[in-house]
Amino acid sequence: MLLKKIFDILSLKHLSFTSKIILSFFVFIIIFSIFRAILILPKIQDKNKKEVIDYVSKTLQLTKVQFQVTGKSLQMQTDLEIKLNKEKIKNELEKINSSTILLEDKKILDFLDKNKIISRCSYGLININSSYNSTKILNKWIEKNINEQSKSFRNKTVYIYNYKIKNQNKIVSLTCSKQDLNPNHWSFEKNLKEHINTKLLYDASLSSSKTALFWLNPSFVKNKKQVLYTKKDKEKKSRYTLSLLSNVKNIPTGSLSLEQILNSKENIPIEHEINNKKVLTWIIKLSTNIKENRYFLLAHTIDKEDIDKKNNVGVTFLLTETLIAVGLSFFIILLFIKRILKNIEKVTKTAIQVNQGKKNIRCNVKDEDDIGILGQAFDSMLDFFENSIKTLDKKVEEKTKEITKSLEEKELLLKEIHHRVKNNLALTIGLIELQEEEVKDEKTKKVLIDIQERVFTMELLHRKLYESSNINDIFFDEYVIDLIEVISSSYDIEKKVKTNIVVDKIKLNIEKAMPCGLVLNELITNSYKYAFNNNNNNDNAKLDITINKKSSDLIIIVKDNGCGLKKDFDEICDDTLGLKLVFSIIKYQLFGQVKYEYDNGAKFIIKIEI
Repeated sequence: MLLKKIFDILSLKHLSFTSKIILSFFVFIIIFSIFRAILILPKIQDKNKKEVIDYVSKTLQLTKVQFQVTGKSLQMQTDLEIKLNKEKIKNELEKINSSTILLEDKKILDFLDKNKIISRCSYGLININSSYNSTKILNKWIEKNINEQSKSFRNKTVYIYNYKIKNQNKIVSLTCSKQDLNPNHWSFEKNLKEHINTKLLYDASLSSSKTALFWLNPSFVKNKKQVLYTKKDKEKKSRYTLSLLSNVKNIPTGSLSLEQILNSKENIPIEHEINNKKVLTWIIKLSTNIKENRYFLLAHTIDKEDIDKKNNVGVTFLLTETLIAVGLSFFIILLFIKRILKNIEKVTKTAIQVNQGKKNIRCNVKDEDDIGILGQAFDSMLDFFENSIKTLDKKVEEKTKEITKSLEEKELLLKEIHHRVKNNLALTIGLIELQEEEVKDEKTKKVLIDIQERVFTMELLHRKLYESSNINDIFFDEYVIDLIEVISSSYDIEKKVKTNIVVDKIKLNIEKAMPCGLVLNELITNSYKYAFNNNNNNDNAKLDITINKKSSDLIIIVKDNGCGLKKDFDEICDDTLGLKLVFSIIKYQLFGQVKYEYDNGAKFIIKIEI
């Protein structure tokens, strides 16, 4: 009985079909990955190590080529510039002979001192007697080495030039260093060095890498058995000089002797220890002059431990290969079990087609296993959904018809409301006009006219809304043009004022259009009343109204060429009802800004967010 139970468990009969597939692939992946790792990992590690060493060697060779090209470029630049400046100095000195003014010593020295090319060198004026015989050294450049050494352990070179002044027993003697004749050398060298890609050697995964570029002292090279590396600063200067292109403060050669360094092969690193750590060091000879014992070297050191860590990348590489192998195996197995997975494919295709909108499609899987039961349940669910959607579509259609009818009724009602409001406002205007005829007090008449104009602004807006096909918005440009025509016909009967209107095609709702109309009414009316009244004698009266929409802002500019405001805008706002109304509407109702400025007349700039 026990054996039978164990056999039943191992046969996996109690698991579903999907579970069997998953478990089978899981076991296969584990076994395959283990054997793959055992066989491939050592080879990958050796291969990676060789690739890292080869990469560093090739990169160092590339760096060497860069330095060689840079060295040749620097030498060419030095030779050309020195030659050019020598010729320039000769030509400048010839000016002494060609000038009749430069006869006195002081004037000659002043000429030399002010000359940009000659003044870089050391110079002097020497008087000679008739017996002076040195034609071999006159008017010729002489190159001379002095014992003072540069940081690259080279003797410094100076250039001497003695120029004989015609018809005078005088010689101009110049002594120039290389730097004097080659002033652009350092900037040229700096630009070239910026393009030397020493960063190729700095690999983030090899954080221990150290690169040093250094010159060897020729006197030290004579004893090749000595260890090159030293911690003492005094001994460093006598042995080598470190270049600023290095990323270390000292050379990373450890206990290597000078003989080992000079005899090393550039593509094969030297294996040794530094501070009890195993390292690999490459030595690259960037520049050599064996006869003079002059060497410019590059030492690049990497801890072996870092290289071993980088070899762990082989595990990732192995995993990638393993996954590819698993994928191929999975594809082959699918070919064999396609018949088993056929029903799953049917259900999946049906699900995709249903998702694309085909409601009447069914998978028709009738088997008695897990997939068959799932397929039948899926078909039943699709039947239920299809019936539900049909019922819902009918209800939505009926509801849409009801809403459409309701909206049409509401639109008619709103139009009727606007029509009645328009009529009531027109009636109000008529009543105000009747009252105006009976009133004799001019101040009261003026107030009634102002009220009448404001009511007309609202009446015109409701008339536009009633006439518009869209009861929510009106064409604001048409509204503005009609409003200005009515105001103009009231205040400018003789058409003396030239009106210029520039309005963008804008649609506004009643909440924005109404206050904007009131503001325009006040500003335009004020222009006709006060800027162009009979006392101004303004024969060239102009009124400009510009309304633009910029992104989400509405910019309104009303400008006339009248007399402008007599007081500050804020003071007049407090005293005048019209401007106080303008300020209040813009600030508290439209939440905008109003700005007044005098520009050959009154100019109002209004900015409103719409």
